[in-house]
Amino acid sequence: MNYGQSFSNVTKVMKSSLIRELVASTKNIPGLISFAGGFPAPATFPKELLAKLYQEVVSTQGSEVLQYGASSGDSQLIKELIKWEGFDLDPSEVLVTIGSTNAIYNYTRSLINPGDVILVEAPTFLGSLVVFDALQAEIQSIPIDNDGLDLNQLESTVKKLRAAGKNIKFLYTIPDFHNPGGVSMSLQRRRELIAYADRENLAILEDNPYGRLRFEGEHLPTLYRVMKEEFPGTNVVSETVTFSKILGAGMRMAFIKSDKEMISKMESWQQKINVTPDCVSQRVTARFLAEGHMEGHLKMISAYYKPFLDQMLKSLETHMPAEVKWTKPQGGIFLWMELPERMNADEIFHQAAAKKVSFIPGSKFYPEGQEKFNTLRLNFSYSSLEQIEEGIKRLGELLKAL
Repeated sequence: MNYGQSFSNVTKVMKSSLIRELVASTKNIPGLISFAGGFPAPATFPKELLAKLYQEVVSTQGSEVLQYGASSGDSQLIKELIKWEGFDLDPSEVLVTIGSTNAIYNYTRSLINPGDVILVEAPTFLGSLVVFDALQAEIQSIPIDNDGLDLNQLESTVKKLRAAGKNIKFLYTIPDFHNPGGVSMSLQRRRELIAYADRENLAILEDNPYGRLRFEGEHLPTLYRVMKEEFPGTNVVSETVTFSKILGAGMRMAFIKSDKEMISKMESWQQKINVTPDCVSQRVTARFLAEGHMEGHLKMISAYYKPFLDQMLKSLETHMPAEVKWTKPQGGIFLWMELPERMNADEIFHQAAAKKVSFIPGSKFYPEGQEKFNTLRLNFSYSSLEQIEEGIKRLGELLKAL
C-alpha cells in the first residue's frame, strides 16, 4: 500500500509546525541557550496544588469525571469561568476546548470554505497560520505598529479585496502582548476596530493567551469585553482564552466566548473530532477557580516573569548594535527584534546555532509570499537570568560581526 498516493489533496500540501522543527534542530547542541520556544517556566506551575486537586477530584467525583462528558464543556467549569470573567455571559456563549488551537480550528472550520479570506496581523502566530492554511483559506496580512493593528491598512485592504470579489470571513488578532510582536493594542484602537468591524460586518477572532500576564502598566479590557460593555447588540467579536501559560500547557485547557449560534456550530465540530474535553482537568480547573486560587497565582506568575523581561531588555541595550530595534512589552513572554533590511534572520539562525544561541526567524510568522526576513522573535520566559545575559551577548556579538 502506497499511502502517499492516497492522501487527500489537503493532506498532501499540509504544513507542519516550522517552529517545532526549528526548536528540534537545535535540541541536541550542548550548551545551547535557546530563546526559540514559547514554553512557560516550570517554576510557575502550581504542581503541589494541582496534584492535590486531581487526587481529590478523582477520588470523590471519579464516577462522574472519568465518564464521557458534555461536548460543550463541564457545567461547573463554565459556571466558574463566567464568574472569573466578571461580566454578563450566558452559558450558551461559552465553549470549553482542548487548548486554544482547537478553539481556533473549530471556529475556522465553521466559517471557511476553500478560497475564503482570513485577515491576519503581520506578523502573527505561526500555529494559527498553519490551521488557516490547512483549511485552504487565502491569508492576507495587515501590518502592526506599537499600538497594534494598523486600521488604515485594514480598511484599504478590505476595500481592495472586496472590489476583487473576495469573500472575507474574519480577522484574526492577538491584541495583548502579541505573539510574536510583544505589543498591545491601545484601548482607543480596540474601540475603533470594533466600530469598524460592526459597520463592515467583519467577524473578529481575538486570541488571548497572555492578557492576564501583565507585569506593569494599566490592564486593558479585551476586545470581547469592550464589545459587550460598549457596543450593545453587536456580536462581531469572539475571544479564545487558554490556560497553557497560566496553569500548564500539558493540561490542554481553553475556552472560547462567542455568539450563541457560533458556539453551537463549534460544539458540533467538537463532537465529531474530540467528543469532549478532558473531564478531569475541567473539574480540577473549576475547583482551582472556585477556591479562589487564580488571583494570587496570576500575581505570582507576573512577579516571577518581570525580572526575566527586565534582564532581556537590559542585555539588549548593552549588547546590540545601534541599528537593531526591538519592542518593549509590559507582559507576555515574547519580544520582537528588527534588523537592518539587508540582513536575513533565516540565515543568521544557523550562524547563531554555531554560537550556541537560538531564536525563531521572523519570516515564519508571515503568510507565504508576504514574509519579512530581517526580523526575529525572542522568548524570555524559559531561560535563566544568567542565560539571558550570556545568550543576548552571543547574539549581539554575532550581529555586530555581520
